[in-house]
Amino acid sequence: MAASSSSSSSSRLNSQSKFDVFLSFRGEDTRYNFTSHLFAALSRKKIKTFIDEELKRGDEISPAILNAIIGSKILVIIFSKNYASSKWCLDELVKILECKNMNDQVVVPVFYHVDPSDVRKQTGSFGDAFSKLEQQFREMPEKVQLWRAVLTEASNLSGWDSTNIRSEAQLVDVIVKDILKKLESVTISTDSDGLVGLNSRVEQIKSLLCIGLPVFRIVGICGMGGIGKTTIAGAIFNQISREFEGKCFVANVREESEKEGVLVRLRERILSEILDENIKIRTPNLSECIKKRLRQMDVFIVLDDVNKVGQLDYLAGGLDQFGPGSKIIVTTRDKRVLDNFGVSNIYKVNGLENHEAFKLFCYYAFKGNHGPEDLLVLSERVLYYANGNPLALRVLGSFLHQKNKLDWEIALENLKLICDPDIYDVLKVSYNELKAEEKSMFLDIACFFKGEDKDYVTMSQDDPNFAYYVLNVLIDKSLVTISCFNKLQMHDLLQEMGQEIVRQESIKEAANRSRLWYHKDIYHVLKKNKGTDAIEGIFLNMSKIRNIHLDSRAFINMSNLRLLKFYTCEYMSSKVHLDQGLDYLPEQLRYFHWHGYPLKTLPFNFDPENLIELNLPHSKIEQIWEGKKEAFKLKSIDLRYSQYLTRIPEPSEIPNLEKINLWNCTNLAYIPCNIQNFINLGVLCLRGCKSLKCFPHDIHFTSPIKIDISYCVNLTEFPKISGNIIVLDLRDSAIEEVPSSIESLTTLVKLDLSYCTRLKSLSTSICKLRSLYWLYLNNCSKLESFPEILEKMERLSYMDLSWTKIKELKSSIDHLEGLRNLKLRECSKLVSLPENLGSLKSLVYIEAEGSAISQVPASIAHLNEVKSLSFAGCRNLVLPTLLSGLCSLTELDLKDCGIREIPQDIGSVFALEKIDLSGNNFETLPASMKQLSRLRYLYLINCNMLQTLPELPLRLKLLEARNCKQLRSLPELPSCLKGFDALVLETLSKHKHSRDSPMELIFTNCLKLKDKGNNNILADSQLRIQHMLSASLRLFHQDYVELKIPPQIGICLPGSEIPGWFSNRCSGSSITIQLPQHCCNRNLIGFALCAIIGFEKHFDANGGYFNVYYRFEIKTPSETSHIDHFPPLIFEESIYSDHVILGFTPCLNFGLADGDHTFQLSFYIGGDINRKCHKIKCCGACPVYAHPNKKTPKISNLNFGANSEEVSTEFRKLQDKTCNGGKSGTSCEEELEPNPKRICREQDDASYERAVGGNGYVRQLTMYS
Repeated sequence: MAASSSSSSSSRLNSQSKFDVFLSFRGEDTRYNFTSHLFAALSRKKIKTFIDEELKRGDEISPAILNAIIGSKILVIIFSKNYASSKWCLDELVKILECKNMNDQVVVPVFYHVDPSDVRKQTGSFGDAFSKLEQQFREMPEKVQLWRAVLTEASNLSGWDSTNIRSEAQLVDVIVKDILKKLESVTISTDSDGLVGLNSRVEQIKSLLCIGLPVFRIVGICGMGGIGKTTIAGAIFNQISREFEGKCFVANVREESEKEGVLVRLRERILSEILDENIKIRTPNLSECIKKRLRQMDVFIVLDDVNKVGQLDYLAGGLDQFGPGSKIIVTTRDKRVLDNFGVSNIYKVNGLENHEAFKLFCYYAFKGNHGPEDLLVLSERVLYYANGNPLALRVLGSFLHQKNKLDWEIALENLKLICDPDIYDVLKVSYNELKAEEKSMFLDIACFFKGEDKDYVTMSQDDPNFAYYVLNVLIDKSLVTISCFNKLQMHDLLQEMGQEIVRQESIKEAANRSRLWYHKDIYHVLKKNKGTDAIEGIFLNMSKIRNIHLDSRAFINMSNLRLLKFYTCEYMSSKVHLDQGLDYLPEQLRYFHWHGYPLKTLPFNFDPENLIELNLPHSKIEQIWEGKKEAFKLKSIDLRYSQYLTRIPEPSEIPNLEKINLWNCTNLAYIPCNIQNFINLGVLCLRGCKSLKCFPHDIHFTSPIKIDISYCVNLTEFPKISGNIIVLDLRDSAIEEVPSSIESLTTLVKLDLSYCTRLKSLSTSICKLRSLYWLYLNNCSKLESFPEILEKMERLSYMDLSWTKIKELKSSIDHLEGLRNLKLRECSKLVSLPENLGSLKSLVYIEAEGSAISQVPASIAHLNEVKSLSFAGCRNLVLPTLLSGLCSLTELDLKDCGIREIPQDIGSVFALEKIDLSGNNFETLPASMKQLSRLRYLYLINCNMLQTLPELPLRLKLLEARNCKQLRSLPELPSCLKGFDALVLETLSKHKHSRDSPMELIFTNCLKLKDKGNNNILADSQLRIQHMLSASLRLFHQDYVELKIPPQIGICLPGSEIPGWFSNRCSGSSITIQLPQHCCNRNLIGFALCAIIGFEKHFDANGGYFNVYYRFEIKTPSETSHIDHFPPLIFEESIYSDHVILGFTPCLNFGLADGDHTFQLSFYIGGDINRKCHKIKCCGACPVYAHPNKKTPKISNLNFGANSEEVSTEFRKLQDKTCNGGKSGTSCEEELEPNPKRICREQDDASYERAVGGNGYVRQLTMYS
């Protein structure tokens, strides 16, 4: 909603934090190993981390480091062997603990190969290092004593000891998870401290979203501008977005859609962020591949400031395209948009209550909870004028801060004394106090630059430093904010106020206003040639106008024009034409952007002395200007897709150029041979310049520069350049070799040679690139060998050799000591990996799918940092017998490798969470598989020789064994299932508000499963439901009942009968259940479900798919409500017989009171195939209840069909084993009353207590007949 007061210094500090994490470490010990790994892991999680990049040291800590310590939320100290030998490290430590004690900043110590006791007492090797430093400072005993004190204090803090964790990768993982948890706590606390009225509103909306439930929800937030809609949506996004597989916050949909002209880019952005890749879709409809991926993901999307239902139709239409647990929030000012889209869950944001408004105003006006007594009465007047609008309160409070009573009275007299004050007049009071240059920038942002990069806007001014100062004034006065992506933001009310100020300059004639942004006004002024010297800026969205033909003297009267932008979507043509040419451009022009500029050059008489930025994309320009001109202020040129361009100005004309973009200037064949004289040039983009055949030779760049010469298909020679080059991109060029001269590029961080299809060799000099981090050689189809690495390359972390013809990797690869990611996909000539592969201790990812590798070297077991191995499609692959060294491996992909036997040692790879063994030829799996206690996903699809399965790990979340045509039997489920609830409890406690509890067992087309195998599965389904519910309810007692966080289970296998323990069953696709009047409906948890899918003869999927979903409809005497649910089970293969689907679903947000209720459950078949070939033959359901009064529930028996004659024998046997260690005849706890009908009719809690034995939390699963 809006900011409030806080007395804690930490809240004030955290609200201004520049970094999330600060790393204090000893460089010589850990910079290039543990610390770099931790920094990379934090960066991957988008945690903004400060790391000392070898800053020059003086006698004292540098201001940069001091500011970073003060401005970080979490301070991590990495104690290593030589940490205490560094004066600077210990001074950092002093400052860190000072911040901890004064500001309550969080400190996390990490003891890396040192004993915490040695740090505490300064003994051992750690103490030896400290003793040497102590000798150096023996004349400063106070400082030494201070160091001892902080070492002792820090070592007593709760932290991480590397000796207690198996591998360095695991240590990094647990630290990152711990920091995420702490950071989330700090952030939420900080946000709450700075906001008034937020928490209650957030919780109400979260309840509407049904967070944690596997159902799609779209919730609308509506209200007037400035009322806090975006703030609330942002707070919810920050709190829960990490729980979803994909997430995207789309701010300013209204503004962005108008800017772009179409919604295509917004949809591409959403898909790209959700799928974590660059998605480009120019067609109206999504491809089936994209749709399928979206259906399998739970996503969280916020669409902010939507003003048309068409935007929702395009961005969120077809709601079944997302996974079943997906959530969407839409904020809008217009409730009709939500109504027309069919959004039923709408939250209207009202103004702040009086006490909330007072608290908020005091925070900004007095920086506390209360102000001086003589100003309190005046404060009431402010609250009256603002009428609960948070933005008005914040801006007025900032304006009145530190003003005396007389200033207050004068300011308040200027406010209209009306019942419903005009919010613009309230906000304009703050604007009127600005100086001329501050007003000018405010109006520029309101009319033109909202959403632009802060640095981009300030650097495009005459004096960037002064512009930066003015911008900070606007920020301090709460008129402008900076987003987390460094974008200029301004509240809609403030933007509208600024635009209204400009309109008031000349209400009737737009030509007399200083700034023009409304397309109709601009069209009128230009078409009628009405320009005046009042106009300072014109920003025209050409997608909103018809074609217009300008007079050659259209700008002759606009002598003060500073900013001129004609823009449209990237691939649309210009609609502003100059049939008679252009005679004049104002000399005051600083920013000139014209998409599709129609002339060959700028006007001959144009003097560019004030020009700072020139953007003419998709233009017809051949040269920027004729003759020699001086543009000393020009910093940026963008001429991308100007296909007629033949030359650019010489450096002497534009000596201060910092960036030039000549992407796809296909006629450009010449680059100035003195290009190095652009002494400030930082970006040179020549991508797609097809006429460019050579790059100037012997060029030395002194400033750091990124050079992009990719897709220059006629560039045959590697550029002979040197100097401070950071990035060199030559992908898809015609170069044939990389010369030895490359060794001079010692600052190069990224080298991209991908898709250089003529490249045949690399020089061994590549090992001289000591700064190289990324090396891309993928799709170099003629590259047959990778050079010897003659020297150590400690920084090279990523190397992609995919789709090359390399035949081997030489043993010298062990010099790549920092390599973390090795990609060898589809290397069809690569038959083996080097025997010393295990010496690459930093390797984390190996991707070799589709290569010709037939044997994995035994040394791979030494890669204790590797997390992911993929050899999918490597036919006839032979694995080493010993795998136990892979202690960090979490994902193993061996599908379609033709493997006949899985090593017994696989059970020792304890970190494994996901294994894909699909498409192999083994008959069974090793018994050691049950030792993989962390295994969550096991894929055995199309294992045609598989006959039996061993006992599998308890934590298994997904077992997918589709089309295992020889699978005859399954094991009896674990006899230790009595501990299953404890494991579930442990797992769920770590993911309390996520969908991490579903259990899926998929045996589609396993037609040889005997009855025993099916019975084991069905019996297991009963126990899984029992223990999952019991454990969940123990953990989520309040959350489940109040927030409705459910467990889930889904099972599919061949069969044509509903299990006997479903007494509510019916032929066809729907069933109706009548709950008796006295059946405690408020405590209904959900239903166990079952359906039989029947097929006419053989069903051929033929590349399509289908899925089964269902609708629950609840009817009461007064109303009817329903909910649709889409289970994750999707059928993509041909089916050869009927199949059984079982599961459990919660009863969601129905708020049922006791009384008569009728439930109708209907199953449906969806997908993209002919639905006539299959149908729902029959279905069944039974309700599950929770005890209403147990605050500390114990596990209670869930008795499936205790009153039914068809009780599952296998279930009873397994239940006895589970509860009594194999002994029969006793229940897990107390015996339940045998007659569920009588139990349901007990009307008071005492009767209920007796009915469940006094201890049961989960009431009996009853089936009403």
